[in-house]
Amino acid sequence: MGPGLGKLAVAALPARPWGAHALGRAAEVAAHDVVCGHGAAAPILEGEYTSTHISVILGGAFHARTSEGRALLGPGALMLGNAAGAYEYRHVDDGGDRSLVFEYGGELLDEVASAVGAGPRGERAFAAVCVPASASTAEAVMLAHAALASGDLEALREAALAVAAVALSSGSNRRRAPARDATAAQARRVARVLRHVEAHSDEDCSLDALAARAGLSSYHFLRVFRGLTGQTPRQFVIATRLRAAALALHTTTAPVTSIAFDAGFGDLSHFHASFARAFGTSPQAYRRFRRAGPGSRELRGTW
Repeated sequence: MGPGLGKLAVAALPARPWGAHALGRAAEVAAHDVVCGHGAAAPILEGEYTSTHISVILGGAFHARTSEGRALLGPGALMLGNAAGAYEYRHVDDGGDRSLVFEYGGELLDEVASAVGAGPRGERAFAAVCVPASASTAEAVMLAHAALASGDLEALREAALAVAAVALSSGSNRRRAPARDATAAQARRVARVLRHVEAHSDEDCSLDALAARAGLSSYHFLRVFRGLTGQTPRQFVIATRLRAAALALHTTTAPVTSIAFDAGFGDLSHFHASFARAFGTSPQAYRRFRRAGPGSRELRGTW
């Protein structure tokens, strides 16, 4: 169920059966590891959030609809849910999905919103269904993956705060244009591409190559992909490669050059420039910073 992340040897997610597995809870935040093995034949899952949620999509793909909109979600995206808001999950293909889901209290979100200059949240934290995978989400998603893989309490808390900061500073409090209507066949084609990039980000992921995999012309594929996911294929590929590289820097001792090439960056200067834009520092400095981060205590009991 875990992300493929190209051919990089990164920390594996713990093996768990289907279901929502509680990881820890405090007064203002709780976390669940949600493992789903459903496919296209599964019924639509509907419900209402009891608190404000942010789901970090770590693997797979599914279609989500809330009162704030709809989108096809894949690895690296953040799904946003307001307290008392309705949701609908629908699987468009087989293969399941996996998410690290954080529930937040209002006071904590107000504190984070103030810290990132997002302004008052109002009664509803978010006006969008998701934050698409991008360079701006790469670090927060990487932290969520690493925290889930390690089972470390402080790492999990850090990830929850980083995810909230990205969601609240991304413009998710402003309503976006609704996603374009797409056929079920088109959604399946795009989901197939999301899964392919997740597992093979080190391979040819050019627009033409991904369009061919989807069985669509390049122009049609670009339009459908953007309409369903809220981003371009190139943005998704770069976000996937950056997340893979950051995770490898954080959890392995592999040389930076090897990490760059194994993540799918064919040019080292392009990797350094892309990484610096996304993370605000060089890969080497980022590794030193992350190695000095939270300890390795096991996650036990309540927070």
